[in-house]
Amino acid sequence: MAADRPPAPDGRGPRDPAVSVVVPVHNTRRYLEQCLGSVFAQSLGPDAVELIAVDDGSDDGSGAWLDEQARTHPNLTVLHQPPSGGAGRPRNVGMDRARGRYLFFLDSDDHLGTEALERLTAMADTHGSDLVYGRIVGTGGRPAPVDLRTTSPRVTPWDSPVYWTLAAYKLFRRSYVQERGLRFVEGRLLAEDLPFGIGALLGADTVSVLGDYDCYYLQGRDDDSNASRQDLDWPEHLGYIATVLAQVAELVPPGPERDTLMVRHFHGEILAQFAAPYLARDTEGRHAMAKAARPLVESYLTGRVLAALPPRLRLRAHCLREGMVDELSEIIGADTGREPGPPVAGEDGREYAAYPYFRDPERGIPDDCYALRPAKARETA
Repeated sequence: MAADRPPAPDGRGPRDPAVSVVVPVHNTRRYLEQCLGSVFAQSLGPDAVELIAVDDGSDDGSGAWLDEQARTHPNLTVLHQPPSGGAGRPRNVGMDRARGRYLFFLDSDDHLGTEALERLTAMADTHGSDLVYGRIVGTGGRPAPVDLRTTSPRVTPWDSPVYWTLAAYKLFRRSYVQERGLRFVEGRLLAEDLPFGIGALLGADTVSVLGDYDCYYLQGRDDDSNASRQDLDWPEHLGYIATVLAQVAELVPPGPERDTLMVRHFHGEILAQFAAPYLARDTEGRHAMAKAARPLVESYLTGRVLAALPPRLRLRAHCLREGMVDELSEIIGADTGREPGPPVAGEDGREYAAYPYFRDPERGIPDDCYALRPAKARETA
């Protein structure tokens, strides 16, 4: 159900809102009052905010609750569709319906600070920003992906931590999104927003950060039902991540800048899965995961990337590249749920992390994989 838009001040017809907030909803009834309530309470005012909630086949009463809210909130549009398997399609559907100068994507279990949209749009208006990152706060035991505390009208992925949070929850200039032809990947439960976020960030003329106000509250769920906590077909997922890294490689030529971006992907999308999800698999499943990850390591793990990783990830990457699946399991087990032990002092004056197979002549794993301060990478690619 769609409400009529308010008339323009000159009385000549409906006025487009300043910002369209798109909320994909799937079985999150328990969070909707706080989520939508935070949009209704925005200091920017209801006439300037268009709220589009897309019910993606919920069966917990979320759809009926949204329809009820639309009867009393004229700036709320509710759309219903069959379940699509992820947030990508409802975001695309909402984006196609949006009329605001700016787009903001809000997950239905999260909420906004009261002045978030007013401050974010003011930043974009002042500096002509294509994207504005607002400070993210973790709640309910869920940490923020990065702590954006410094406000800056212009940043890049190489002089700020913005590339470490590619999720959808930020402000986008809608005309910029349309010009770039940006869309979310549909039918994926996890990482559906990576291609959208990468394309938006790496193509933008002006990216701004609003770090002096808590804009976005990222909600942890006590039932572990966040998408990031779900089990997946990990080999298939790593194959999908290969397409994401190919996108990065197409946009950024080989060299230090690409390597800086790849460090984030090896942390977040590749090596992070070689922990509990990996150990939960049988031998065949572990080999399948390692086989799926190996091409990514071979293609994108340069010496600079490897040196930028901590020892626990450096060792994982080395084992994947060398096909050392059994050793990989032992190394993961050494720090899953516990610390591997105090550092080992070497006769060369360096300290090494106490992981299995250190200076084991049969395995031949380089000392630099264990070093707390690895030698500086010498390669240029």
